[in-house]
Amino acid sequence: MGLLRASADAIIVGARTVHDTSPEALWIPEYTYPNAKLLFREYRVNVLRKPEYPLLVVVSGSGRLELERAIFRTPGVRTAVITTSAGSDVLAAAGATKLPSVQIHTLDAKSGTMAPMAMLRLLYAELGVRRLLHEGGPTLFGQFLAAEAVDEMFLTLSPQIAGRKGDTVRPGLVEGMEFMPDCAPWFQLLSVKQRAEHLYLRYGRSGGHPPMA
Repeated sequence: MGLLRASADAIIVGARTVHDTSPEALWIPEYTYPNAKLLFREYRVNVLRKPEYPLLVVVSGSGRLELERAIFRTPGVRTAVITTSAGSDVLAAAGATKLPSVQIHTLDAKSGTMAPMAMLRLLYAELGVRRLLHEGGPTLFGQFLAAEAVDEMFLTLSPQIAGRKGDTVRPGLVEGMEFMPDCAPWFQLLSVKQRAEHLYLRYGRSGGHPPMA
């Protein structure tokens, strides 16, 4: 995960993901693995010729964000909030425009949501983002899948079983979106890596149902 973050121009997450994590959480390479901080910096700055940290992007239609969190107040870490016109007003009233590392960008919300392709166009044209790492949550990721805006997918297979009771609420990879067999996104396996008991799977989007052996 640290290497993926180190390779990206920007990392995008939804407001619920920010809310459900620690107030100190930062979506930057060294937060994943602090011991490799200098290696991540060397790779980004001297190999990829990128800024030390990727741009952090938070999507919030309502603009109701906890601005005291580290993601909005860490020196050197830029955060862009993509929101609606109403959300922009909420953020301004809460003092977001006074935070030096926070930028607010407004999009139209058709049918109550902001279109993934509109977000990508904004990030590309206004913020120079060429490689975007999507870290959820499941509702936002499902919208990007439905818009065919996901080119690759990285999954980690861990041999630990959590289970689920009848009253357990645990989000899946995708929420709020259902794909029928004839239109479900398909991905082609590109590589498999192993570390101890974990498998790290990399997939690329394919045009349709993959051939079966």
